[in-house]
Amino acid sequence: MKRQQPERRIQLQILKYLRMKGFAVGKIKTTGARRGKFFILDPYQFKGVADLLAFTPALTFIEIKAGKNVLSPDQITFQKLCESSGTRYIIAYSLDDIIAIYP
Repeated sequence: MKRQQPERRIQLQILKYLRMKGFAVGKIKTTGARRGKFFILDPYQFKGVADLLAFTPALTFIEIKAGKNVLSPDQITFQKLCESSGTRYIIAYSLDDIIAIYP
């Protein structure tokens, strides 16, 4: 039986919606790579980086959460980095959160 991945479903809904609105948006690879039997993390990857990057037209990072999920400490650090640099950071629990910002 396939494991449900509600965050992935929400992510795809948001990605399609923002593209329909004419924004450039894409997923950010936040995991490492599999090398044979081993899983290797990229040591140069930002820890806690958001799931989506969008130009709306301003640079915007979007972190997708489902249910009662909350930001990890690394995600909170990345959020603060974005906010301190004036970069928009959105936490979205559903497509409705994005529609409220970009109707």
